[in-house]
Amino acid sequence: MEIILIVVLALLVVALAVWVVFLEARHRQLAASFRALMTGRGGADLEATLLGFVARMDRIEQVTQAMESRVATLQVQQPYHVQHIGVVRFNPFADKGGDQSFVLAILDDHADGAVISALHSRSDVRVYAKPVVGGQSTYTLTQEEREAIARAMKPRA
Repeated sequence: MEIILIVVLALLVVALAVWVVFLEARHRQLAASFRALMTGRGGADLEATLLGFVARMDRIEQVTQAMESRVATLQVQQPYHVQHIGVVRFNPFADKGGDQSFVLAILDDHADGAVISALHSRSDVRVYAKPVVGGQSTYTLTQEEREAIARAMKPRA
């Protein structure tokens, strides 16, 4: 009976020794991986690398906030920028010349802006400008000027 007990204990000691050798090998692998992780690229440790990433993220957040502020400002200003242009060419003198005269409507998103009329004749060119507010003018608009405003404000596809 003592022999069986000694054999069982010997097998148990061998099994534990094998287990210790396995654990030691695994520990060395993990220690090597940990050293590689902590030294990082170019000798920078993980903490320094993470702090660098955090600093970059802070800068990116600041830039993003500045961009969002700029976009918000542009969204407020955008309706007041020239966005709509309409051109009508015509011949004011039925008996002579071609469609060299024109009306140019330059308007923002509120239909505010100006219409510029250029009347071409053989001897001269006359240019007129009229302010436009809400698609209307305090000056009498010609048919061509009203058409240019309508073309400018026509929805685009």
